[in-house]
Amino acid sequence: MKKLLFVYNPNSGKGIIKNCLDEIIDIFESEDYSATIHRTKARLDGRDFVSRHGRDYDLVVCSGGDGTLSEIVSGIMDIEEESRPTIGFIPTGSTNDTGKSYYLPKNVREAALIAVKGNVFATDIGSFVGDDEGQNYFTYVSSFGELSAVSCFTPQSAKKTFGRAAYIAGGINALTHMKSDKFKVIYDGNTLEGEFYLGMVTNALSVGGFAGVTGGNVDLQDGLFEVILLSKPGNLGQFAEQVDSLLIAHKEEKKYTEGVLYKLKAREITFISETDVQWVIDGEDAGIHRKVCLKNNNKAVKIMSGNSDK
Repeated sequence: MKKLLFVYNPNSGKGIIKNCLDEIIDIFESEDYSATIHRTKARLDGRDFVSRHGRDYDLVVCSGGDGTLSEIVSGIMDIEEESRPTIGFIPTGSTNDTGKSYYLPKNVREAALIAVKGNVFATDIGSFVGDDEGQNYFTYVSSFGELSAVSCFTPQSAKKTFGRAAYIAGGINALTHMKSDKFKVIYDGNTLEGEFYLGMVTNALSVGGFAGVTGGNVDLQDGLFEVILLSKPGNLGQFAEQVDSLLIAHKEEKKYTEGVLYKLKAREITFISETDVQWVIDGEDAGIHRKVCLKNNNKAVKIMSGNSDK
């Protein structure tokens, strides 16, 4: 039989995965997989376990939110490329941005079937190196700014109870004390300087629960990040224009006022700030930095997708 490692986060969402374990294992076994089960006990436990043992399996399936998948991908990235197993994902989190990017259903049984019978998709993975020179990885977004911190610092209990509404409420609260930081941004031989209150470096179809935020022309395996930078608005009209551009995908090609909003693509990008800036990767605290370097690792891992196009 083929070997499968199943890693699940018992605290993700409302803990629904614990009531579905027998059914999930039956699905794995019906596809001739011998399953080993690992329940995560703390943050980064999944990454550490997969980093040590992932190469011994044909398939690693994880269940949890975007943060859980991010941990598993990070553990896979620690393995030499030729030995990396394919990843299956059963999304059970509050927002599930990554699940949307790979066309995964919210129904646990249907997602489990795709995890073992879906289409193998080679996807780009981002690497993140901060001031301490330690390397981390992200599957869909690396960001800074008051609004980007909402996902990380919204209490888990609120996420479970209110879902997307918790993020929205957190965003409204963040807007009341919006601040910006001065950055020098170097990307693919270009340089940009400005004062930004929000920046997102993404490889995703959805961020923060909103589809289309990253634009209408996103390819998850082209080796390019989609980058969004928002300068501090001078008036309410400029702020409304920024919000409009983020929430409506067809606004991608609109010509915005220079200095208010930037949308660009990049293989590598470096942010240098004059002050300490809080960063978040895949909804988790990435620390405070003054210099951050991000690189796109083209088609670095394979994920089972519900989309048959590629």
